[in-house]
Amino acid sequence: MVDHYQGAIDTHAHIYPARYLDMLEEIGVDPQTTQIARNLHADSTYDDMQRRIEWMNKAGVATQILAVTPQIPSAPEATRSLDAARWINDHYAGVVGDYPGRFLAYGALPLPHIPESLAEIDRIFDELHFVGIGLPTFLPGGQSLTDKVLEPVWEALNERHAIVNIHATGAGAYSKQITDFWLTWVNGAPIEDEIAVLQLLKRGIPQRYPNIRFHIAHLAGDLAFMWQRLEDNYTDWNSFPSSPNEAIRKMWFDAANFTEPALALAAEVYGASQIMGGSDMPYFQEELYVRAFDYIRSSRLSEADKHAILTGNARRLFGMD
Repeated sequence: MVDHYQGAIDTHAHIYPARYLDMLEEIGVDPQTTQIARNLHADSTYDDMQRRIEWMNKAGVATQILAVTPQIPSAPEATRSLDAARWINDHYAGVVGDYPGRFLAYGALPLPHIPESLAEIDRIFDELHFVGIGLPTFLPGGQSLTDKVLEPVWEALNERHAIVNIHATGAGAYSKQITDFWLTWVNGAPIEDEIAVLQLLKRGIPQRYPNIRFHIAHLAGDLAFMWQRLEDNYTDWNSFPSSPNEAIRKMWFDAANFTEPALALAAEVYGASQIMGGSDMPYFQEELYVRAFDYIRSSRLSEADKHAILTGNARRLFGMD
């Protein structure tokens, strides 16, 4: 086993305390949304955390970056959404403090409530000292992250030079062609990741807020496969305000995909310097958790690229050196 202090960094993991999931349901979040996060050994109890760390060690993982997405504290009432956001952010801060060096965290925002989200951004960075913010691909009801009402949030994150982790909501991109066929997580999640990136590019968010560093889950779906098509639509049809390829190569992507040819394609298209290890724990546990890192170690990539993806890139992005 790799010495865990010299091991990989898992940039895509989740902890879902049962109390928090109860709280989401109490404030009006659909129980069908929270159900998928229950009974997965994903709580922060002593037993669950010891089990988590045991498998981190077996996988040669030094540190997990935690995000509560897609279980976001977004409900109709602003104050109750903020209360839930503060609760989970405080809880994550407790986990980070209880296990020094083993965990870092993305903060959660009570979107679409703007004043409350702006207040929590200040607390996340100034008091809790999290590495960034976790956002869903869509807000409840399908509201895009590029909606003009969210501009103050983007402005605040840009001022903070924030890292923004974007993760699928599990809403099947609000398409009945996905949800009616129970494809919400089969392919709906990576489709949402890609759609969110394309929407950001269409509205010029990366160009207008250049200090934000975007971390996209699941290799951003089939975005790499679409590489030339995206650029052709920019150069030939003016489909984007600027080169999508140039903007995408400044983003970061986690490798919670687990298919070696897809990893090789992403490394060639995005650049190996922009890819980081990721597991999607607790949805992939035990031997499947180990696979999330061994598939990178056994890939066709160069040893330098493997080391960068497993460790170096994340250390650079999160300032861990």
